[in-house]
Amino acid sequence: MTAPNTATLQGSVDRQQRAQEFVRQVLEVCAGSKRAQADLRSGLGLPYDRCQRMHRHLMRLVPERNRHPEARQPYYVVAALIAARSRGVRDEDAERNSAAPAQGDASPSEPGGTAQSWWQRPNLGASLAEAVNLGALAAGSAESELHLLARVGSESLHSRLPALVGQVNGRGVVLDWAVLLDDLAGWDYSQDRIATRWLESYFRVRDAAERAVERGQAELSAADGHSNDSNDAFSEEKQ
Repeated sequence: MTAPNTATLQGSVDRQQRAQEFVRQVLEVCAGSKRAQADLRSGLGLPYDRCQRMHRHLMRLVPERNRHPEARQPYYVVAALIAARSRGVRDEDAERNSAAPAQGDASPSEPGGTAQSWWQRPNLGASLAEAVNLGALAAGSAESELHLLARVGSESLHSRLPALVGQVNGRGVVLDWAVLLDDLAGWDYSQDRIATRWLESYFRVRDAAERAVERGQAELSAADGHSNDSNDAFSEEKQ
């Protein structure tokens, strides 16, 4: 497989930086004004042309290159999802976003640096797996939803996200808004690649959790067996 060139890597870094900066700004808008937060929340689940109350806040935040409604829609979707979170959860989001690796720290000529720090952050699939591990979602429901999302267009994807995200809101599940925004922005061009990454991440996180449970059970069984052996030995000595 041909390695990505410097220009391609730099383009990815720039796009990721823009996504992270947008999330930071939206969190600041929400923290600064309850009215602004309500305006952003009003667009939850709505298409771009019905998000009139959001424009005054987002027109200056969405990168200028995204002039068409289809290109602006992912930004509006993520902004509305963030605004729909409780204040405490948004504070946690802001703390994580500020502590996230700066995408420009490594040179684009070093694929193992910048790209790795970004792709190791949780995407939607990893977050849903975490929700299952924490008991916030049933495994069957999460898997079915992921397989459904993998088949739908961007419009249906955007309309399904509010209900899905609402189920895990405030339950300790990490949602990386910058990564989600980057994925939504690329959905119309790289749907299969992004959906595959979500599914791979989901099953990787679930498998790690299941293996941890199995190891814990094996250790408990071994400890019980050792305890029983000690008790038997003690009983024999008394006899």
